[in-house]
Amino acid sequence: MIQPHARLPVPGLLAGLILLAAAGCASQGPESNPIARKFVWLSYLNGEDLRPACRAGGPDRYRMVFNADYNRHVRTYDVTGDQGNGGATLEAHVIEATDIARVDLSDPLGNGRGRSAKTRLTAEQFARFVMRLDASGAFDPMPGGLRLPSNGIYWLASGCRGGRWFFTAYPYPSDRYADIRFVEPLRDADGTGAAFPALPAPGDAPATPPVPRERDDGVHFEVEVNADRLVGPTHLFGPWSLAGLTPAPP
Repeated sequence: MIQPHARLPVPGLLAGLILLAAAGCASQGPESNPIARKFVWLSYLNGEDLRPACRAGGPDRYRMVFNADYNRHVRTYDVTGDQGNGGATLEAHVIEATDIARVDLSDPLGNGRGRSAKTRLTAEQFARFVMRLDASGAFDPMPGGLRLPSNGIYWLASGCRGGRWFFTAYPYPSDRYADIRFVEPLRDADGTGAAFPALPAPGDAPATPPVPRERDDGVHFEVEVNADRLVGPTHLFGPWSLAGLTPAPP
């Protein structure tokens, strides 16, 4: 809650209003509108549209998110099993800084939507994808909590398998990231035509959000994850903490 006598600069007040609006927005799945996407992004990462439907007898659902600096390259994969033929539908979305930088005056939000593609997976392809997820430890309890900055590199994997919810993260660099086995089947079925970015040297990968003096235009935040969900965001949409909208420490 904003204190009555708190003196916030205009950018800080705007950041606070954005945060309050974002807190009330729930994801309904992949979002193509670039403005709406910012408000539902944390809900989407947390799988809040998938969890309520996760029950025995329902379709298996998988969500894979690759973050290589939120302001530069993000790709998402939503995979829904087809209980009729054993296959699945894979919906891929890729947003890159080069997409956002190109503005078409006839459709100002068009480039912000990035590239998307929908692909049918055969039963064999779907089984291979799930097997690779299993080999990557996606269905095992995640060891401890993690803090993931928006300018960092990581995969988040979540979904519903056999009526049971799973949620895990793979930060780069880490042994977990090195053990990932599911990227190849996703790349094979991607369909967007967007290449994965080259990874920086392990020592050059960001581990914390940029401090204000280093910050350029863009959205900057950090999320904390535990065994099965996001615990909460910090530095959301700017240097403002979730509790009290007071300046967060760098």
